Amino acid sequence: MKEILDDIKNAENKARAMVEEAEREARFILAEANREAEELISQARRRGEEASKNIIEDAKKEAQKEALALREQYEDKIRKLREKAEGRIQKAVDLIVERIVTFHGNC
Repeated sequence: MKEILDDIKNAENKARAMVEEAEREARFILAEANREAEELISQARRRGEEASKNIIEDAKKEAQKEALALREQYEDKIRKLREKAEGRIQKAVDLIVERIVTFHGNC
């Protein structure tokens, strides 16, 4: 009878040890999974930050190209308006001189 009780105690101790080992292993696996998840999250965050930097850089470059194209377009318009205005200024000067000469000629 004592042998049976000893066998039961031994079996219980072995079972307890197995449960404790399984719990330790489960905690280790869970901790490892958490570390791996944190690393994956960190990598994804870095990739996301890098991608957003690239998107912003590309957008800045595109905006600069558009700004340059608009600037060239408006500089061309300004040049044409100046040329037109310069021609009109000469006509205005000629008209004023003609009126002054005509006015003084009639006096």
